[in-house]
Amino acid sequence: MESREYQLRMSEVASKANTLVVLPTGLGKTVIAILVAEKRLVERGDGKVVVLAPTRPLVVQHHAAFSRYFTKSVCNHLTGQIPAARRREVWAESNFIFATPQVIANDVRADRYDLSDVCLMVFDEAHRCVKDYDYTQLALKYQQSARHQLILGLTASPGGKKEQIQMVCENLFIKQVEIRSEYDEDVQPYVHSIAVDWKRVPLPESYREVSRLLRDVSEEKVRKLKAMKVLPNIELVPKKMLLDLRQQLILRLRKRRSGYIFAALTLQAQAISILHAVELIETQDVQNLKQYFIRMSENPKRTIKSLLKDPRVQTAIQLTDNIQTSHPKLNVLSDLVKEQLRTTPTGRIIVFTQYRDTVKSIITKLQQGDIRPVRFVGHATGDGSSQGLSQKEQLQTMEDFKAGTYNVLVTTSIGEEGLHVPDVDYVIFYEAVPSEIRTIQRRGRTGRTRIGKVTVLMAEDTVDEAYYWSSLRKEERMHSILNMVRTKGVRTVKKKTTLLDYT
Repeated sequence: MESREYQLRMSEVASKANTLVVLPTGLGKTVIAILVAEKRLVERGDGKVVVLAPTRPLVVQHHAAFSRYFTKSVCNHLTGQIPAARRREVWAESNFIFATPQVIANDVRADRYDLSDVCLMVFDEAHRCVKDYDYTQLALKYQQSARHQLILGLTASPGGKKEQIQMVCENLFIKQVEIRSEYDEDVQPYVHSIAVDWKRVPLPESYREVSRLLRDVSEEKVRKLKAMKVLPNIELVPKKMLLDLRQQLILRLRKRRSGYIFAALTLQAQAISILHAVELIETQDVQNLKQYFIRMSENPKRTIKSLLKDPRVQTAIQLTDNIQTSHPKLNVLSDLVKEQLRTTPTGRIIVFTQYRDTVKSIITKLQQGDIRPVRFVGHATGDGSSQGLSQKEQLQTMEDFKAGTYNVLVTTSIGEEGLHVPDVDYVIFYEAVPSEIRTIQRRGRTGRTRIGKVTVLMAEDTVDEAYYWSSLRKEERMHSILNMVRTKGVRTVKKKTTLLDYT
């Protein structure tokens, strides 16, 4: 194993107390986990190490990485496809367990085994340890039941809000936060630069016409919600505020059933439905919106049926049906991929997009010449709207991409977290995302072994641009907060670990 000073220093700290390790993508968080596991097993002499990751391909990747070094240990990964009785046996015979949190949480709840003999629990992509994600419940159960406990959280991007980082620290019972950035002296020799560019794409007038109609409907719903005093009277109401409003209204409804609150819930649901349609026509492709309107027409809910009776929505549907041209971002994307492969014929490219329908459109557009695209998505969805890939198919697709059978991987969010493909030269965002975590994760797929390149496609004067600048602001804020954490540290208050309250 290559010896890097910052990894050794961080692992020393993490082997002594519950630690959150924050390290840019591609700089060896897994190596730190391996070093901590080695120290822990030498100190304890027994016990299990459990490594958790949010996706199955990432679980398999960790299993392979640890197995290379712990050759005399029994290493296994658990999935829900293994019969319950066999999972109990695997747990009993293993020194190392690799799994998604859902599998372990379900087994612990069913009393198939407990966490008492786990001497180290690793939470990869620890920024997910918020709210009711299974990481949160597992950390609590581990804290309550393990005889010799130690928690290690790993992330490249814990979040852009102090409250979010605080929640991760509280939920993982963190005592230490170890942070390195690409600017630290001991990290710089291992950092490869990433050139980030963004390309504005004009939106056709036919697309804008549909967008204007839908935005008019959405803004009307928001005005009514403001008049009902359930939204603040501000000029621009963020989508997240609208999403959060639903939970607030449901909580009020539990205390007192009211026609007033029911009316607000109807308006909120309609506003979100139309905002989603706006996002599809502005940032994706007309085919996505056509499919969405079809699903809306099949929805039996009165809220949606009422919305579809609005003359503006009906006109938007008619105009959408008449649009025959694809979104111009598809042509720009195709040109970028061709140019990259012309200059680097043996290179690898990853294209990220939000939606599976868009993955299909991109694959169809790119299937020409020397471009060999492949789809990489999660498992099948429950509504049957899009066929997913099984775990076996995901792993085979990733191996084929690494081997060069395919040179363009077109993926949704499943490709954002942790997957290690060392030779990706170019990453393209088909659309901007408003999350600093997802932006950092996407960008971190390149620049691992050599200089990388990123391009973000943005439809002009649309939600694309708003999301792009939002993610930049959040990322700047995240780095500012992390610098304060590094300086001030964390402290325990009322048996919970929390960030100091900076003023």
